Amino acid sequence: MTASTATVDRTCEGLCLAFSAKLIPNGFRQLGHRSAIDTLLMLAIAQANLAPMERDAEFQKAYAGLEASPPDELRRPARVRSIAVSLGVPQETARRRVVSLVEAGVLVMRDDGVIMPQTFTNSPHALAMALETWSAFTGFYANLRRAGALAPVEPAAPDQRPPMRQMMRLWTNHFLRLIEALMPMVGDPFAVVMLFAILDGSLAADGKPATASAIARALGLPFESVRRNALRIADNGLCQKVGRGYLIPPALMEEARWRAFSERHAQILMRFFAAMREQQLLGWWEAQHLAEGGRP
Repeated sequence: MTASTATVDRTCEGLCLAFSAKLIPNGFRQLGHRSAIDTLLMLAIAQANLAPMERDAEFQKAYAGLEASPPDELRRPARVRSIAVSLGVPQETARRRVVSLVEAGVLVMRDDGVIMPQTFTNSPHALAMALETWSAFTGFYANLRRAGALAPVEPAAPDQRPPMRQMMRLWTNHFLRLIEALMPMVGDPFAVVMLFAILDGSLAADGKPATASAIARALGLPFESVRRNALRIADNGLCQKVGRGYLIPPALMEEARWRAFSERHAQILMRFFAAMREQQLLGWWEAQHLAEGGRP
């Protein structure tokens, strides 16, 4: 590895961490549900519903745009037990949270499992979240291009509608893989989300420690669960306990444990962009990057 390549890699890792520190905790805070548990269950159920269509090019093309949500008959019901096992969530907890989401109209229970229906994926809230995520990735793409971490692609024509739903399906797949890959280093799926919430505060200009009570309120998780996981994260060497809060100082991020975490995290995010490139979906972000004065 040359010195210039190493510099690009480190810059890329830093950009990836900063991006996830904003996107992941903010996504859980803003999704409008009572708990990070609900959010993870919803994402996993939505992904499982459409998993059989993942490699169907015609399906992906037909349901690429924001205006084209797949109909319920194309959604394969997911078993709550299987979803709980895949996320490392207690089965009874998953069952109770799914029942609550069904009662709220977010999910629909069938004899053979649960689906996230078109009525929810077409709701104003779901559409707003898709637009916000697309916008966040547009900026992230531009940052990676400026850093030399991504090669240019052919820009999309101005009259082509952006494939926001197709991007969201790809991102959900890679986000769940990200959680799964980082869990052995952190503890459980909620500890991974908590780590990024701590990182978000640590990367701020004032770098204030995040308290367990603040994280619990933001993510809708029980205080005792947050406190226990935060202590575990500190024991794993990924954050430090400072007074009543938790902080990730710059010096800690240079230690071996954080370097391994950072490298693994960047690898998975870059695989998402590789999948987007493979499906010829980067052209819209490239067009925006060029329109804002970026280099071709």
